[in-house]
Amino acid sequence: MAVHIAGSINLDIITSLERLPLPGETVLARATARLPGGKGANQAVAAARMGAATRMIGAVGKGDAGIWMCERLAAEGIDVSGVSVLNQHETGTAYIAVDAQGENQIIVVSGANAHLSGVEPVSEGVLLSQLEVPVAALLPVFAQSKAIRILNTAPAVAEAQCLFPHVDILVLNQHELAVYTDAAGDGDVLARARSLLTRPEQAIVVTLGGEGALAVRGDWHFHVPAVPVVPVDTIGAGDCFCGSLAALLDEGYCLAEALPKASAAAALSTLGQGAAPSMPSRAAVEDLLSGAATEHAPPIKNPRTAAVS
Repeated sequence: MAVHIAGSINLDIITSLERLPLPGETVLARATARLPGGKGANQAVAAARMGAATRMIGAVGKGDAGIWMCERLAAEGIDVSGVSVLNQHETGTAYIAVDAQGENQIIVVSGANAHLSGVEPVSEGVLLSQLEVPVAALLPVFAQSKAIRILNTAPAVAEAQCLFPHVDILVLNQHELAVYTDAAGDGDVLARARSLLTRPEQAIVVTLGGEGALAVRGDWHFHVPAVPVVPVDTIGAGDCFCGSLAALLDEGYCLAEALPKASAAAALSTLGQGAAPSMPSRAAVEDLLSGAATEHAPPIKNPRTAAVS
C-alpha cells in the first residue's frame, strides 16, 4: 500500500573529526558537508529505497534549506505533498560531529519540526513516526489511524508514553528502554520490554547495537543477531532499521520475517557517510543476505540464525 512517515525534516551539517572533543576542548575538523537529514526524512529515504511507496508528512521553514530538502526527498521518489512550509520558522538543522571510528555527537535545532500540527489520520498501509516532532501532533494521528502504527521513541521523551496504547509496534534502543522503564541499564531487557506492552497483539522491538535486535509480543520473543560490519559512520542506522522495517511490513512480511532484512539494511547504512545518503538499496540488502560480501561487511553465512522463544 504505502508507508506514511510523520516526522522531522532537518538539514544536517556534518563535521568529520579524528576524535570527538571533550567538554571545553577545541578539536580541528578534517571536513564538513551539508546533507539531508532528520529522523523522519531519513526513515522515508530508507523506506523508499527498500521499494515502498512512501509519503512524507512534516514541516520545513521558509528559504532555500526547506526547498532543498523537499527536492532531495522528491528525487528519491517520495511524495512530499504532506510537507508544510511554515514561513515564520526556519527549517530544522542538526549539527553532527563524527569521529574516525564512526561514533557521533549531535545537536538539533528543531525549527519548523517543533510546530508540526494538523496531521490527518492514515487509513491504510503503515504509519511510522519518531519524537523529533510534538507528541501533541502525533496523539490524534495514532489514536485514529487504521494503518499499522509504528513509533520509534527517538529521542526519548517522557510524555510520549501517552502514545504507547495506540501503537502496534514500538521500536526503541536500550537507552530509551531504560528511560521508559525507569531502570538505569539494570534489569532484564526482555522483562523490561514486556512491561511496556499495553495490548496482547502489540509488539516491542529493542535494538541492541552490536547484539542485534529483540522483538517481544506477549509470551513470544524473537532475537536477530547483528550483521558484522566495520562502520564508517553510524549516523542514521536506527532510522534505516525503522524505515526498512516499515517498508517490509507494508509489503506483507510478518515481523519475524522483516527483522533480519531490516537489521541487514541498518548494518549496510553504516558503511557510507551521512544518514539519508547512506541508506542502502533493496538489492544491496538482498545481496548481503544471499552471501555477497561488501568492502566492509562480510557475507551473512546463515541469515536464518535468529532465535525464537
